[in-house]
Amino acid sequence: MITPKAAQQLARLSTSAYFPILLEIESPVFDGGIIRLVNNTVDLVYNGNTFRAASFEFTPPKNTDKKIGNATLSISTINQEVIIAIRSMQDRAKAKAIAAFYYEEGILNFEPLEEWSFILAKVSWNEIVATWEMLHDDRMETVAIADRLTPQKCPALA
Repeated sequence: MITPKAAQQLARLSTSAYFPILLEIESPVFDGGIIRLVNNTVDLVYNGNTFRAASFEFTPPKNTDKKIGNATLSISTINQEVIIAIRSMQDRAKAKAIAAFYYEEGILNFEPLEEWSFILAKVSWNEIVATWEMLHDDRMETVAIADRLTPQKCPALA
């Protein structure tokens, strides 16, 4: 869901804007435990972190009132770092995708539009691309009421 600030900035934008996907993949196989990529032609800095320009395709999850579906991530394997990491992973990696926009009016301005967290699973690859199914973690912290609510116990239901 677009934030009110982002909507306001989009409405008053007088220059061209760009809509990249920022991607963070967390796994101990990466140097420093995390790799940050952006589907852009140049590196970008967001929240003090540098996201390296990379060629990838992110298909966002389908979102309904009842659940958030899975997404897919396809990363170019021209840079062998991804394939080397996949082959050495012992556990599933975690990923965060951030849909954002940025524009430049004297300085570079960034606004996040949507953010998703996933577990990377079911990877397949060839000499051109590695593709992951991204499982959305839909386990929510819920407080289950052990008693049945009735108008006598909860007058707000009456």
